[in-house]
Amino acid sequence: MASELQFPAVVFMVPIALFGLAIVIGVIVRWVRAPRGTRSRFRHAFGPIMSAGEKYQELHTGQRGLQDSIIESVQEQEVGGAEAGTPGER
Repeated sequence: MASELQFPAVVFMVPIALFGLAIVIGVIVRWVRAPRGTRSRFRHAFGPIMSAGEKYQELHTGQRGLQDSIIESVQEQEVGGAEAGTPGER
């Protein structure tokens, strides 16, 4: 009876463990290949994971992500600056 209950757990746990191992290996490879510099290495190594998390949050909440919000804000500032002109133009 105990062996019948262990089999399904192994069937589900092995693929999950392999998937987690693949993610860890991918992060390590991206860390090693990243350009030198502490912040850029971290961003390069964990960027895909952070992007996936942000996309999940966008889909889950239905709101824009941080990157899209920043891009839209910069575009609005550029357009607003061009329409208003420089302060000394009067």
